[in-house]
Amino acid sequence: MIKINIVEVDKSVILFIAIDISSSEVVGKCAFKIRKNNLIRYQDAFIEKINRGKGIYKQLFNAREKYIEENYPNFIIESYCNKSTLHFFKAKGFSIKTKLYLVEKNNYISQNLKVV
Repeated sequence: MIKINIVEVDKSVILFIAIDISSSEVVGKCAFKIRKNNLIRYQDAFIEKINRGKGIYKQLFNAREKYIEENYPNFIIESYCNKSTLHFFKAKGFSIKTKLYLVEKNNYISQNLKVV
């Protein structure tokens, strides 16, 4: 069984922590940030790999949604999401605003260079 704790990190960030009641271990988290112009942006969510597929993300998501409905009823909510969770967000009433690209740069220094 999971317990969700809500922590106000500062005046603009609210963190939701999923704790396994039997072990008292943190098994997941999600958060949101309050931005200008009545906008809320969901922050990254994370579920420990061993605990994925157990509905923990859904519990965290629903706790966050309920908290926002009760405390920020007239705010617009935005979120970035992975392709794997896009269906979940769409089922919760979100629509695609823009497509994003994940880019990476290899910034390693070549081993053949000598320091002089």
